[in-house]
Amino acid sequence: MEKARRPLRVSLFAKFTIVTILLGILPIVLLTTVMQRQMLTEYRDSLETVYEDAIAYSAYSIRARLDSYTDLSKFCYYYNYSSQGDFSYDYNNYDNLHKILTGEYFTDSADVAASIRWEMGLFLNYLNKTDPSIEATHFVYAPAGQTPVCYHKGNYNNSNFDDALFLEMIGYSRLDTTSRKMLLIPTHELDYVGFRGSRTQYVLTVGRNYYDITGTVGNEKYLGTLFIDLSTDTFDQLFDTLNLTDGGTVYVTDAAGHCYFSSDETLVGQTLDTSVEPSHGQMCLQQGIPEYGLTVWCTQSRLPIEAQIRAMQQIITVVAALSLACLLLGAMFFSRRLTQPLRNIIQHMGEVESGNFSGRIPVTSNDELGYLTQRFNRMSAELDTYTKQVYVAKIKQTKAELNALKSQIYPHFLYNTLEVIRMTAVSRQDNMVAEMVEALSDQIRYVIGTVNDLVPLRREIDILTKYVYLLNCRFNNKVVFSCSCGQLVDCLIPKLILQPIVENAFIHGIKPMEGQGHIQLAAERVEDKIVLTVMDNGVGMTEEAVNRIYALLDSDQPGEKKDYEWGSIGLKNVHDRLRYLYGTEYGISLFSTPGVGTVIHVTIPGNLKSREDKEENTHADHADRG
Repeated sequence: MEKARRPLRVSLFAKFTIVTILLGILPIVLLTTVMQRQMLTEYRDSLETVYEDAIAYSAYSIRARLDSYTDLSKFCYYYNYSSQGDFSYDYNNYDNLHKILTGEYFTDSADVAASIRWEMGLFLNYLNKTDPSIEATHFVYAPAGQTPVCYHKGNYNNSNFDDALFLEMIGYSRLDTTSRKMLLIPTHELDYVGFRGSRTQYVLTVGRNYYDITGTVGNEKYLGTLFIDLSTDTFDQLFDTLNLTDGGTVYVTDAAGHCYFSSDETLVGQTLDTSVEPSHGQMCLQQGIPEYGLTVWCTQSRLPIEAQIRAMQQIITVVAALSLACLLLGAMFFSRRLTQPLRNIIQHMGEVESGNFSGRIPVTSNDELGYLTQRFNRMSAELDTYTKQVYVAKIKQTKAELNALKSQIYPHFLYNTLEVIRMTAVSRQDNMVAEMVEALSDQIRYVIGTVNDLVPLRREIDILTKYVYLLNCRFNNKVVFSCSCGQLVDCLIPKLILQPIVENAFIHGIKPMEGQGHIQLAAERVEDKIVLTVMDNGVGMTEEAVNRIYALLDSDQPGEKKDYEWGSIGLKNVHDRLRYLYGTEYGISLFSTPGVGTVIHVTIPGNLKSREDKEENTHADHADRG
């Protein structure tokens, strides 16, 4: 057998020579050639990428903000007339704004025009309060062949509006009355407001054409347009976070060059020529918002970037010079590093003398000092092993026995205490307290008793019944619990998979509703699976809330239990347990209807067996084979 080759030992003199060359020559060559060129190129590109990311974020933020106003502009289709002047949701009688505009609601009024203007004032005033960025709202009523009638509402009741100037500023004569999208009016001043008390000089106006949708589909008649004046302060704040250098400008334009927003206030409301090429030494970036026909532009001088690059070059030059000094200091430093292992050995020898055998010295070399360090570590390990066998192991064994004894005493003490309380209540003829203590004791024993992976369904139902009994004791018979499981009550299920679901159904479905609620448990066999269904007639959930729960169930994050959140840790725990034990085809599914209730399905295998059954089957198989 060929002997293993001994590792090559390098002398201290050879190490000193090699390290001195590496510390002196190699850094200088790298810094002055390859590293300098690569570093400066990447730095220049990274600075430009920072600006590109900032512009992309600004475009995203503007798009998100405009999306919110897209939904807000549709408000005229959901507004319902109320004799008290309040907005109300009535899904059986929506979009009756045209009945107000045409005077249909005010046929008995002495002054129909005044009634219409009053109700339109209420409508626009309600719309003003929906967003703090709204400066004023307007509605132009102009059916085919009729002179436009303007309705206005500003932030202040004493605001007055010039109808003719307003129609001119928004370009109503050029307005596309066939568009079904949100309209964007270029940023302009509020010159058509006599006394506005406005918080901003410029506003962006968004609009939405309003049609009579009560007619046939495709033949809706144009009735007018809703206009919303928005403060540009919200959009201008987006540019404050870009940290532009001197000479840098950010602005937003449409295809015609109208400037909507800008970090330079002098450009707002102007028409810019975006086709002009940037001058030498200037960087021009852009990011489109195609949904609204806008483009975010950023012009930035390259001089600050080049200045930073020159500063980097100076730094590299200084570093190269310092490397020459390190050539001399490195020799002194390396001599000290050579003696460090000897100092470590002396220090650990003192610890061994005091009885500490656990310390180890890192082996950092393969020379004589490294070999000496290895032998010292081996000696310390052998002494440590002998000590643990006769002393430390005995201490750990004693602690383990003590902990095992405590784990038996604590539950036994808790059960005995609860039994004393229950018997005291019985002796005093307080049956309700006795029953509550008995129900609580059974639940505690079920949870912290002997851990079995599977229990009969009837046992889980018994625990649920006692849990609901405790809830009714606390909440004055708030919930009725029933089950229809048929012969499946004897099937085996994983322990504690139904109680968290019933708890969620009560807390988030039954408890918030008025009156008594109902929770029902059903079980059925579907092919080779068992589906357990928990139904409640509580307040239900919105589609958004259901989607949040599914997102939580599919994620790797643990559930967070909150007072008014359905995505609790209980549902997440049950779902993850089932998927971990049996696979991804098992777990929780649910659907809900607001005001009707929620249904949660728990799917488990239909042929689960207990550990005892598995052991008996294993023994039987062995016997048959024998």
